[in-house]
Amino acid sequence: MRALELAEAGASLAPDTDRLWSESTRHPTVIFGLDVPKEVLERRIEERTRAMFEAGVEEEVRRALAGPISATARKTLGLDEVTELPRDEAIAAIVVRTRRYAAYQRKWMRRVPGLVMVDANRPPGEIADDIVALARPREPLPRR
Repeated sequence: MRALELAEAGASLAPDTDRLWSESTRHPTVIFGLDVPKEVLERRIEERTRAMFEAGVEEEVRRALAGPISATARKTLGLDEVTELPRDEAIAAIVVRTRRYAAYQRKWMRRVPGLVMVDANRPPGEIADDIVALARPREPLPRR
């Protein structure tokens, strides 16, 4: 009820500042970003999109849309393209949208205070080892 009253008054329950990605997180936190060269990322997006189609994404979408689907799931990137476009056009459209989304994420990540970027253009085990090595000397999380 209080939320409706606030909405009518033009107020909000949302905090004035975004504490999740601010200088003062609730606990000592290290936020890592995985950095892949743009050309590598673009190639991977295209390969992954084609692999999804080869694995049967069209049938998966048909089954999903045949039943109840949440408003959030309905916004899934590529859902409209798969249902409305011929296969080759759908693949091309999904690749373009995914590349735009990746570019948006890169811009967003640059605004995260204290973000530690890690080269992710190598085997997963090396990336994990690098993250552990970078996190180890930082302030440990408090025990519960």
